[in-house]
Amino acid sequence: MNSKPPTYRPQLPAEDWAAIEDYVHGVIDRVEPLVTYSAKELYPAVTRLVHFTRSSYAPVEDRVVFDPIHIGRFVNHHLATYNRASRNTIRARLRRVSEALLGEEAAGQFKALGKAEASRPYTPAELAVLDAWAWQQRTLERRTSAGALLALGLGAGLTGAEIIAARSADVNDLGPSITVRGTSGRVVPVIPDWAHRIQARRNLLAGDGWMFRTQQRGSNINLITDFVSHSGPAVQLQARRMRATWLKHHLETGTPLKGLLRIAGLQSAEALDRVLPFVEE
Repeated sequence: MNSKPPTYRPQLPAEDWAAIEDYVHGVIDRVEPLVTYSAKELYPAVTRLVHFTRSSYAPVEDRVVFDPIHIGRFVNHHLATYNRASRNTIRARLRRVSEALLGEEAAGQFKALGKAEASRPYTPAELAVLDAWAWQQRTLERRTSAGALLALGLGAGLTGAEIIAARSADVNDLGPSITVRGTSGRVVPVIPDWAHRIQARRNLLAGDGWMFRTQQRGSNINLITDFVSHSGPAVQLQARRMRATWLKHHLETGTPLKGLLRIAGLQSAEALDRVLPFVEE
């Protein structure tokens, strides 16, 4: 049986796909008769996971690639910028493949994705881990990019897309603050504790450079995920959780509601409902 779709070609560099193509086809051939999903449905999920595994320098073999813990890391880190429905869809397909290949070894080891997880602010201990991770990056470019990522997320509450789009010319010295452009245009003051990270990144850039990842082109929506997936911190790093932490800070320090909605780019206070349970009186 050959499950290979004649037109299937993932959006990967040719050399990357060549390195994993035979293994991916073999997996699909083996599991398609055993699961309810078609080859067409399985190929994108399996290919992403196998490519992630190889990029992480892990052995490309069933017991490693389809280990439930490894799949969980892939979903939580590499797919962190995907919406919840997409993550659940990919996870469900990989779970069935894992169970088909590993049997009882995999069954029962998958944990449900918590609905409140994306809105749970980071604890002080978790923030310390993230800060240490940024300082420990191996090059100045990665160190300042990691610092800017944290500063723009935790210090200015920007969304993932806004972090990727931020440029050094958007940083205003007063405060400092960040000018966000686009449909949710606004000026956001940076929490003082994170101002030094912003300045360190600006000092490295020449002209109007990207605040996160010098060589990017501004169109890769998975840029943050790609950056943290291979050597990410022990604490899962998500733009949504950084933003929730920033909102919690402002709610606890008494920032007026109208002002907070304005600098957060929110249209109504209902958007704060998921964060409020974590806010101390």
